[in-house]
Formats: sequence, C-alpha cells, structure tokens
Amino acid sequence: MDPFYRAIARSKVRAEISLARRAHRARWPRQATQDLRRLAIAILTVLVLVATLTAPVVAADIINPLPPVTNIAPTGLPQDLLLYDRHGNLLADIGKQGDHRIVVPLGAISPLMVAATIAIEDRTFYQNSGIDLVAIGRAALDDLSHRQFVQGGSTITQQLAKELFLGPNAPATLQRKLREAILAIELTQRYTKNQILESYLNTIYYGNQAYGVEAAARTYFHTNASKLTLAQASLLAGIPRSPGAYNPIAHLPAARQRQVEVLTAMVRQDDLSQAEAAKAAVAPLQVFPPTNTVMAPHFVDYVLTTLRRLAPTLPSPRGGGGVSLVKVVTSLDLTLQQDAQLAVQAQVAGPGRYYNFHDAALVSMDPKTGEILAMVGGVASNQASGKINMAVSPTRQVGSAFKIFTYTAAIESRKLNMVSPILDAPLDFPIGGPNNTPYAPTNYDGRWHGILALKMALGNSLNIPGIKTEVWTGIPAVLAMARRMGVTTLTQPDAYYGPSLTLGAYPVPVLDMAVGASTLADMGVRHSPAPILSITDALGHNRYTYDPSKNAFQAVSPQVAFIMAAILSDDRNRCMEFGCGGDLTLPGRQVAAKTGTSQEFRDNWTLGFTPSLTTAVWVGNPDNTPLSHSSTGIVGAAPIWHQFMKTALQAVPNEWYPMPSGLDRIGNNYFLPGTENLRAALAAPWPVCPFQSYDPTTLTWNDILVNGLPCTLGTPGFDLFGRSGFDGFGQP
Repeated sequence: MDPFYRAIARSKVRAEISLARRAHRARWPRQATQDLRRLAIAILTVLVLVATLTAPVVAADIINPLPPVTNIAPTGLPQDLLLYDRHGNLLADIGKQGDHRIVVPLGAISPLMVAATIAIEDRTFYQNSGIDLVAIGRAALDDLSHRQFVQGGSTITQQLAKELFLGPNAPATLQRKLREAILAIELTQRYTKNQILESYLNTIYYGNQAYGVEAAARTYFHTNASKLTLAQASLLAGIPRSPGAYNPIAHLPAARQRQVEVLTAMVRQDDLSQAEAAKAAVAPLQVFPPTNTVMAPHFVDYVLTTLRRLAPTLPSPRGGGGVSLVKVVTSLDLTLQQDAQLAVQAQVAGPGRYYNFHDAALVSMDPKTGEILAMVGGVASNQASGKINMAVSPTRQVGSAFKIFTYTAAIESRKLNMVSPILDAPLDFPIGGPNNTPYAPTNYDGRWHGILALKMALGNSLNIPGIKTEVWTGIPAVLAMARRMGVTTLTQPDAYYGPSLTLGAYPVPVLDMAVGASTLADMGVRHSPAPILSITDALGHNRYTYDPSKNAFQAVSPQVAFIMAAILSDDRNRCMEFGCGGDLTLPGRQVAAKTGTSQEFRDNWTLGFTPSLTTAVWVGNPDNTPLSHSSTGIVGAAPIWHQFMKTALQAVPNEWYPMPSGLDRIGNNYFLPGTENLRAALAAPWPVCPFQSYDPTTLTWNDILVNGLPCTLGTPGFDLFGRSGFDGFGQP
C-alpha cells in the first residue's frame, strides 16, 4: 500500500476517533439520563421482536392493522418526465413539485454503489431475514459504550418498508419499529433480495430533492448511476443516513468524513483493499449544485400541453395501474433549434434596436410529416415578456402573409389564374373602416400600379388587387381555405369577417402560418403540428408512436399547390417592391417566400418553404408597441428567415417539385385545365355605389353589393365623410 495513502487514511480514522471520544466525554454529564432511556428502548425492542417472532398472536394486538405488502416495483413510484430531442439529446428533466426520481434496473446501477450501500447500511443483507437481531443488539451495546446512538439497527429491508408503507417521517416509536420489522420479514418472504435492493436504491432519499440513485448521480455528478466511480459511489452511499448533515453541497467536509466511514465498511466487507479505499478517500470530486436546465423552454411547454391533451387517448399500460409516462422523444432537432435561436437573437439585438422590435418567434417544420423541428417562442424566456410563447400566441395580426390563403382559394375557384389581369386603383368602400366609417385601403408604397398579372400582384403584395381577388373569390371561400390549410383561430361565423381578412387583420399564430405554408410545401397535404415522436411508460412499454400517415389531409389539390409554389418561388414576381435577390431568396436554391406587416407596423412576418423545410417568422413586441422606421417583413423577419433557412439547408441539395399531372403549361405559367382564357373581370373599373348619401350605422355589406361586389364610393378623392389616412393593413 502506498505510504502516502496509508498515512492519509490513518490520519482520517484517528481524527475521527479522537473527535468522537472528546464529544462523548463532553456530552455524558448532560445526556446520561437521555442515553440510558434510549438504550432501554433499544433493548426492549430486541426483546419485543423476539416475542413477536415467537408469539405472533400477542404481537398482532400491538401492530395491527398492517398495510398490505403487495407491490414494491419501483416503476410505480412518481418519476421524472424526461424529454429528448429526435436525436436523443435531453431537453428537460421534469420532476413533480421539484422532486426528482428516475427509476433504473439494478443492472444499470454501478456494482460499486451496490457494494457501498450494503456495506454501510446492512452488511448481512443477503443473509438476514429482513431484520438483523445481532445488528440491533450490537447497536444497543454501541449506544451504551458511546453514551449516544452511533449505529442504527434497521436493515435495508426495514428502511424500505418504512419508506413504502409507513412513510419517511413516521414517528420513532416502539410500535412503528415493530410494524417496520414485521413488514420487513414479510417483504423478504415475498420478494428476492435483488428486487428489494432495486426498490430501495430507487426509493431512498439522497437530499436536494433527489430520490433514488439515478437522480442523485445526475444531480451531484452529472452522470448516470451505471457510471459512478468508487469515490462518487462511496460519497452517495453515505448520504441517506442523514441527507441534511451529509449534504455534499452545503456540508462537503462532513460528507467526505462520512465517505471514509463507507470506504472503511467496504474494506471490512472485503469489497476493497485498504489501498483502494485510501485512494478513493482523497480522490478529487466535482460536486455540482442542483440545476434544472431546460433546453428550448417554449417548445417544452408546448410539448407538455400536447401531452395533457394526448394522455386520455393513450392505451392503458399492460397490467393496468397508474403507471407514469417517463420518456418522451420529441420532434425537435436541437441543432436546428440552436441555429434558430442564434438567428433570432442576432436580429433582435442588432436591427431590432433601430426598428424598435424586442422579440421574435420562429417555427420550422418538416412539411412532409408535420414534425416541429425548431420552435423559438421568444428571445428571453426568463423575462416577464418572454414567458409568453409567441410561437403559439393567438393574438398577432399577420398582414399580407395571409394572402397565401386568399390566392390559393382564388386559383382553386377557377375564377382566376396566375396571369389574370387585375386593376390596381383606389377603392373606397362605404363601410368597413374604424367605427363603421368608409374603408379605403392603400398599397404600402402609396402608389397605384394599373393593371398587373395576378402573380405580380401577389409577389409584390399589393393590397388593392388582394382585396379584389378576395371579394371576387368570396370571403367564405377564403375562410374555408385558411381553415383547411391549418388556421385554427378563425372561429367566428363567416359574416363576422370583412374585406380586411386578406390583409391579415385577424390574428393567426406563427404555428398556424407555418402549417399553412407547409400545406403548400407538401403539395396540398396538411399535417397538423406533431411535436412528439414516441412516448414510453415507466415499465418500458411504448405507449405512443407518431404515424404521419394518420395525420395527413389533402386540403388542397397538388395542382393548385404547385401553381402557388411557382408564384411564390419566382423572384421576378416581387422585384418591383422588394428588389431582386434579397432575403426572400437563397443562393443556388429555389424557395418560396411571402412577407407580411400588420396595422401600424405592430407585427412583421416572413414565411416560406422548400419541399423539405418550412419556416415562419414573426418579429414585434409582446405588448403590441408599434415598430419604428416603417419596419416591414422584409427588414424585420426576412433576415431571420433567410439566415435560418440557409443554415438549415446547407447540407441539403437544391430540390423542387415536378409538375403534377392535370396541369397545362404555357411558357412559365401553369393553369388548371380550362382556365387558360378566363375573362379579365378584375381588370375592369370597380362598380360604383349608386347612392350619394347613406347612413353608415344601418348599412350592411349586402346593402352595398353591385353585381355581386361591394361597391366603391366613386372616383379617386371622393370622400363622403372627409376621411383621410392610411389604416396600414396588409403591408408587404
């Protein structure tokens, strides 16, 4: 044995003995009476235990009623819920009320931990009948010689019986000791020693809200129970006797002194050599303070909400009983999540200061499955404003991003095609504005552009053509399309919605916009958001596996979806307003994209897709403060979208859709059969209202229909109420 380690070990033992003797001498005068009383109780306990074993009828009167000893499987204990990303990275360890327990089989616990526990707690564990009368007697004699309790007589089985059936805080009375002993004997008769030991190691408290050895290993050492070293195992094994006194965070010297006791016991059991014990006693240990790190906190909250909704539909566990769910593999890709967070934080910390936006949200999905790959609900989840998950908040107007639904409905209606001419000229509806005043929407640039093709009107996000397309198609048809494509917030009756619908005047969550774009990206197939891939219960049984084929709905025909993708991916369609080759494009890659800005510049958006990835981005302020300097989607949200998509797709080859059958192609334009030569209905002047005066408080939309369209008040500049100003809806 190394002389250095021998000297260290001897000095520790000598110091421990010397300190104990001085403490005993100092305590004897004032504790003698109390110690003798305790000794008497211990001796009486031995006698009564003997009587109990030899006269069970008499004992029954003392200990009845006993709880039934039915099931000690640790899988029935409350456990942590562990959430992982799709690649097995831990996202969150969620314990009930802050407590942590992760049940593992005995074979997944280091043999060093098993040996250390038996050596210090119950060295005759594998031989005794659940109680150890010799140990109880030895404890009584030690108590007498040391004038205090220095050793307990409870076996591992007795401790387990107390924890499971009597409660960890049961009073230390003679009756409780008797009940504990009888239960321990019964446990030993019903279960194998390994079953008892496994349950014990998953049950016992190790301090700092860690129950069971796996939770303790993770809490203190950031490792697993299977990987504990001798130094770590011997430290942990000493804690249960007094989790407060031997807390290695608050009282490390006391914990290390207790560790020496454990190592000494292991040497006495021939589990270790003295050299191994001495080396472990001085081995450096990094003990971590308790933490509860959650990766992607807004996504984790969304998963927990989904779990609560999904739980009633899960199949019951085999064998029944309230078996908890302990492992959830989510759809999140932690690498993409971190890329998304970096893109969001950089934009908010940089341009956000100039444009006065302080928050942002992003949702990215696999359009072929609906699986959520990244979700950023805000830039500061630890702040008051960041507690709101803006990715799912149903409070934000989406501006012109909503036009993806309007033009999809228009193409599907066969009333318009991608080159249908539309006159961009002023409209002034008699009602629909604030307080039922006239509604006079304008384009973002404040100009009129004459007759343009539908694809140009959509690409450049012009408001007047958008409204004309909407009312020509029919607001109910646009609503139906948005709902089919995944918008969940448009729940009012159709008559509730006015022409500003197409300009994004009604709130839609970022998540819903991502689903809508994903529907186009998967050629019209809608997949509801899928944040969970699999769920496993505490018994190791699979309770849920996500099946994308059961979450697929053909909301739009492939032909219509292809036409929309062709319009949104042609950068030439948006060069007039946004310039060519900007943040709505990706170098060397065909990609569809659309921006949006809400009323008074309070929100701005960008969403877009390739066949394998869809991303929607919002920037703004949770308190609805307007942005500054005419901040639109192209300067606020688009840079985030561009940066994230470029990074996420860097290893993915450029891909696009083959033209589906059932389409006609003329040049670079695509048509549903029979729609190539539609009449140019929207290129003509808009119907003018036939009245010169009216009462806006009684007028309805049906009252102002002329030839099926809501009429305009007349020539540009005609304003019956002297109304002026720009309402801001539907900016690019």
